[in-house]
Formats: sequence, C-alpha cells, structure tokens
Amino acid sequence: MEMEAREFVKSIVHATRIWRERDIKRLQEMGCSDLSHRPKSGMSAFGWLIGHQGAAYDYILNILIKGGPPKNPDLFYSYRGDSTDNGEWKGTPLDELNDYFDSREKDFLTWFEQASEEELNRIMQGPDVPDYFRGKRVIDVIADMFVHLNFHNGHLSAIIGDWRHKE
Repeated sequence: MEMEAREFVKSIVHATRIWRERDIKRLQEMGCSDLSHRPKSGMSAFGWLIGHQGAAYDYILNILIKGGPPKNPDLFYSYRGDSTDNGEWKGTPLDELNDYFDSREKDFLTWFEQASEEELNRIMQGPDVPDYFRGKRVIDVIADMFVHLNFHNGHLSAIIGDWRHKE
C-alpha cells in the first residue's frame, strides 16, 4: 500500500476523533450529561453510542483481523451492538467509555503502522469471519469500520438536534 493510502487512513482516524469529540463536547455544553438519554426517534442512548465506538475498534482489530478475543471483554460485550443490548447505556462512566475508545484507537494505530502490505491485502476468510466481511481485504474491512464509526458520529449529531428541541 502506498504511503499516501496509509496517510489517508491516519487522516480518517483523526477526522473521526475530531467529529466525535466535538459532538460530545457540544452535548455537554448544552447540558446533556445524561448518558442514558435516547432521542425521541428511539435510536441508541448517548452513552451506548460512545461505548459502541470503542467496541467497534475492539471487534475489527482484535477479533476480526487478529482472530483473538476482545481487549476489554466487559465493555465489548456491553456495547458490541447485538440484539441483547437494545442500545441501552449500561451505566459505565463517561471517562471509562472515552478511555476504552482512546486505548482501542491507539492499539489500532500502532497495529496499522506496523502492518505489512501483505497483511493489509490479506483476504478475510474462514468459518469465524462473518459473511459480510468474508472475501474482503483487511484494508477494506478497515474502511468499513470507519464508515460504521462515522455513522454513529452522525447519531451523536442527531442527539444534539434532539436535545436542542427537548421539551
């Protein structure tokens, strides 16, 4: 992979973080410190979204790419986004959720900087790889992760609008 592509991924990491931090800060400045707050639309709770973003990094790197367990099983299984959690915040403090995101992002960047061209172009295959990811290159799985992270950044932005119009 050319150096430009690696710089692009680092730029996406940075842009994702900036959007996330900006919206969390805006919510706090607006007086939304209630991590259990769910928009009227029924989308996931504010705190769940923040935890889920850390779980997305944990899943993609540690489970899918490396084939191991999550780095933080308690937080991963609380916020992974399956049918058992219903988008509910589990009472985890904001600092702990932010630390989870920060540490998984750092792990991802460390791994990514050391990943070989061969590793980034490896095709995801095998019985433990979900159908959605099977047949994709690792770099394409990484792209999917950032689409997902920013999809949820969009949810944080929607919570800002919902909070602004809260009765």
